[in-house]
Amino acid sequence: MRRGKLTRSGESYAMRVQPECISCLFERASFECDLAGMSSEEKRAALQEILSFVANHFSKSPVTAFIGTERERIIKRHSGKDDPYAELKRMSNEMALKILPAAEEFYNGAEDKIEAVIRIIAAGNSMEYGVKGHEYDHESFPDTFRSILNEKLIGDMRGIEEKIRDHDSILYLTDNCGEIVFDVFAVRKLRETGKKVIVSPKSGPIINDATVDDVLSLGEKPEDIVETSDYVGISLEEASQEFLDLLWNPEYLIIAKGMGHYETITEFDDKLLGRLIYIFRAKCASVSKSAGVQQGSLVAILKE
Repeated sequence: MRRGKLTRSGESYAMRVQPECISCLFERASFECDLAGMSSEEKRAALQEILSFVANHFSKSPVTAFIGTERERIIKRHSGKDDPYAELKRMSNEMALKILPAAEEFYNGAEDKIEAVIRIIAAGNSMEYGVKGHEYDHESFPDTFRSILNEKLIGDMRGIEEKIRDHDSILYLTDNCGEIVFDVFAVRKLRETGKKVIVSPKSGPIINDATVDDVLSLGEKPEDIVETSDYVGISLEEASQEFLDLLWNPEYLIIAKGMGHYETITEFDDKLLGRLIYIFRAKCASVSKSAGVQQGSLVAILKE
């Protein structure tokens, strides 16, 4: 297993929307319209509304997730489908359960258990559809997962391990379906060390993110779940008050999984210094640039 040092090359630490994000947003929109089974006329109308929304908001430089969230809502309205990703999410969860023994074997054989947990979390974040520049194949992933676990992991692992050891309570922000299987595994391993871990999935369908129902289906207890909202990443305006109370509670270490959380939380993470860890695969060029890593890297960032 290899570790790497994180250096930052982006113009800004905050993940603001970049010019190159536009093509990615529209490529994913087209992909999702097809996924929702929309006719050519329905797809044209949806893309027109998305185009208009981008034109009206791009100059204000919001985070990409703000535009991405509205894209999802527009596609839902035009398709009449509340969860266009439903079938892909189901398939992803089923496949992840089949390869979970590989994660268990990796963890059991690791000398450094905390690093093993971080690697399992980061490797799982490879499970993503429709991201420009990121190749994900559902059929071959079981064969590549073991090698991904041993890829170079960029970040301050010593600092991250110290933070995990120093905090008794953790707020874990989940990301995609499929990888939620590995997230729940990681959460339970953290609990075995005596940690209190609250899992925070989405309140309802948004892209292929895990929802409360997905987490419950994996055996998590309702009292250990606090939903955020149906928003890409985190919206402080739309998040539940219960979630916000935990987010701002200085006793909680925050593990923010996935690029959407990185994109949105970097807008206010100066208020979370010393207790925030981002974990993701840097699948897109803009996120990679902001994080100061090569595209495709496994990343664990301690915000201090």
